Amino acid sequence: MNILPEEAKIIAQKYIKEPKASAGKPELKNLSGKQIYIIPVILNNKIVGEIHIDPENGENVGGAGGASNG
Repeated sequence: MNILPEEAKIIAQKYIKEPKASAGKPELKNLSGKQIYIIPVILNNKIVGEIHIDPENGENVGGAGGASNG
């Protein structure tokens, strides 16, 4: 693993478009046999989505949900 949890959180924050939303605490999980950081997207103290960051190279590899822009 090359990317630390704190780095994964910083990377994930760059992908959050909603100005009032923020990246939460990363969790390292096993998805389909691969280690992935899952970082919750938090808006108004609620999880509204998540961003998946590859712990080897820091790439955004997907996610789910998200805050609307309107």
